[in-house]
Amino acid sequence: MIRSALPRASQLARNADRSSGHHRRFKAFVKRIDKNNDVYYTLAKKGLANEPDPNKEYEFFEMPNLLLDLDAEGTRHVRSVDDGDEALMKTKWAEVPRREAVKVRLRLFEEQVNESRRKAHAILSQPTNIWRITPHDVVSAALHGGSAVQRKQARDSFLPGQVPDADGADVLRSGRSDVIEKIRAENGIPPHAANEDQLLLHWMLLRYKSLQQNSSSSRSKKAAPSPSELTQALQAQSSLTGIRRLVFRCLAAGTSVSSFQNETNLDASLPHHIRDACARLWSGSPTDPVLCIETLTFLGNLSEQLSSLGAHLGPLLSGTALKLAAHIGSLEATSAWLYRCNHTHGSLSNQRGVLLVEDVLSTLDSLQSILRNSDGSSKMHDARQRQLLFQILTGIEEDNKLTPDSIRLFATTCLIRDSSHAAEVQRKLYVGYLTTLGQLGAARTIWKEWRQLSSSQVAFSVITISEKDDGIASTFAGALEQAIRIMPAPDGELPRDASVDECVTADYHAIEMQQAQTWQAAASDNTQHVPDAATCRSTLDLSFEACIAGVESWRARS
Repeated sequence: MIRSALPRASQLARNADRSSGHHRRFKAFVKRIDKNNDVYYTLAKKGLANEPDPNKEYEFFEMPNLLLDLDAEGTRHVRSVDDGDEALMKTKWAEVPRREAVKVRLRLFEEQVNESRRKAHAILSQPTNIWRITPHDVVSAALHGGSAVQRKQARDSFLPGQVPDADGADVLRSGRSDVIEKIRAENGIPPHAANEDQLLLHWMLLRYKSLQQNSSSSRSKKAAPSPSELTQALQAQSSLTGIRRLVFRCLAAGTSVSSFQNETNLDASLPHHIRDACARLWSGSPTDPVLCIETLTFLGNLSEQLSSLGAHLGPLLSGTALKLAAHIGSLEATSAWLYRCNHTHGSLSNQRGVLLVEDVLSTLDSLQSILRNSDGSSKMHDARQRQLLFQILTGIEEDNKLTPDSIRLFATTCLIRDSSHAAEVQRKLYVGYLTTLGQLGAARTIWKEWRQLSSSQVAFSVITISEKDDGIASTFAGALEQAIRIMPAPDGELPRDASVDECVTADYHAIEMQQAQTWQAAASDNTQHVPDAATCRSTLDLSFEACIAGVESWRARS
């Protein structure tokens, strides 16, 4: 039962007015003085104490219109609650939308602050975290903006002579935006910062300065990531961005570069593990040109970074870059990386040397596919491009001398002794070298290489390649037949004792005189008319002019 509070409120007001006092603490005794000025005490009367200040005003708290009084059942002031009372209470104590919106926003802000602190702590406590902000990230954000900002992108850079389609350019821009967004999220930068460049840069600089202060503090200074930690972290990466950021992050933190120079133990070699990590990416998209370009950029930057630290990239990663440069069809990049491979490989008589020669073999396969491409857009229709490819094969320079920066060096260099796999790789590389010479019309070079082989001037350490090998003799004959279809008419007799340099130089200049239609027709025609091995040997042993005549007689008889 519920009784109205109005009578009670009025009664309390009347009592307060009569007593003109306020609720005070009761005193047990009251001090009094008699007529002789003696002090005595009497018991205090129970009730409200007199207020010495009769003009004092009181503030009464507001009571609800209805009070629940369980002891008032049966009185005349009690009535039941009706629907009107329910509606009145709901209206008075209803939730205010603005207040609820503020509460929700406050909760989101609290969660955002906690998440930001957690992310910042994780970045500081993990030395191999790939999402630590670097100066390059700040510059990239300044150039390209956040992921939510629509703006004109900075110009994209590609290899010389390569113009990717619009889809490829969009992929690169999307990739940059994704990286900036990932950096923002992993460093605890609030999402709204991505909507404004200035705010995003402000947050990134704050986080970067915090990282710098933490790394320079003597109390929090930690040892640089070890090569084993870097190797373990590489195995967890699933993107080239992760591999790149991890490697450069560890090098900047002081990771020793000695493991980049480990030439004996592949398991302890960082280049070997970086190579494997990149290979996992290519297995998923082996023909992705954007991935190849980004990997080449990464390896080039890594080479420069190691050079500044007094180290070099090593043959494993240089061979990887060589293979990628040929895969995307850039002869200029292929030539540059071939030079690096030659000046960093050292001895090839170990397992690392076999891996490098496998990369050279893959490079040669890519170059052959470029030659076989009879499409009108093929760059091989330009004689200067074919001459550049011939330089990559033989190492011929402007002074008409051969340099070791060539595929020929790897094709004629010994590998591991008593290794069947190394012998197979070497044989494939040598056969591919001869076949490519034939596709370029280098008949004089092929003729001279046969004499180099038969006179034991080629430094082979295995018996699988010699003039006594029927398969090798047939390969020489087939390459020479292919070259005769393309080569222009000789302008003079070639001496029997002509050097390799002279033969290669003559073929280099002959490429410039080749007819484009003749070369294109011969490149698309792979039919060969090679006789038995004995006839091939006897013909190859003749002088150059007689050898050419003998090969032409094969074709006439067939």
